[in-house]
Amino acid sequence: MRLRFDVALLPDLVKDGESVFAVVDVLRASSTIVTLLEGGVPAVIPAASVDEARRLRERLPDHLLCGEVDGLPPPGFDYGNSPAEFAGLDLRSRPAILATSNGTRILNDLSQSPAVLVGALLNREATARAMLALAAEHSRDATVVCAAAPNGRSIALEDALGAGAIAEAALRLDPSLQPSDAALFARDAFLARRNDLRHALACARHGAELIAAGFAADIEYCARLDVSSVVPLLQRDAGGRLTLRPASALS
Repeated sequence: MRLRFDVALLPDLVKDGESVFAVVDVLRASSTIVTLLEGGVPAVIPAASVDEARRLRERLPDHLLCGEVDGLPPPGFDYGNSPAEFAGLDLRSRPAILATSNGTRILNDLSQSPAVLVGALLNREATARAMLALAAEHSRDATVVCAAAPNGRSIALEDALGAGAIAEAALRLDPSLQPSDAALFARDAFLARRNDLRHALACARHGAELIAAGFAADIEYCARLDVSSVVPLLQRDAGGRLTLRPASALS
């Protein structure tokens, strides 16, 4: 039986929780998580809300407290949600707690699924390979979930392009895949813009908001394609907390 490959352009379009999922929040949660783990942060705890992140920090005082509300760091947080900033820091000794408007909440929502990965433009081919391997291992379909706009009801251009980039890689790696129309749509959108991803992200609604808020460096950073082999995988730690670590570190 041919493996089905789908893209959910909105989180609410996820049909069931039985797929192998990759959550894509290009601007910026996915890119931040990949960057933190690439830089040697041992683990990232995705908090469903800022309040939950603060509660976690009270119990885990050695963890970095990172996140954003409307793109900016909440009061009392160590860092915001800027992958370009994290790329210039040495944070190898400390795990992190991360709370963002959409991406980390969706990771929590999908936590009962067979496997949940984090994908971005930065690691799109590695994500596609990991999705296909886990889908075969679990005998499940594969679905890329776009974080979308903060209300979850509006498509985000940057996430559609990120999902399309992963779809393009997956369909190239395994031509026997059975893609959904949404997967083909996202792939074709990516192919149309793949040579101008920085401009595409800058033109997206959220991209323009980030530039206006002083985060133009994040647009440049997040638009890079296939610069990381790190694929964050969601699991539970010894205390039962949801934690992201590189998939290769779990084998």
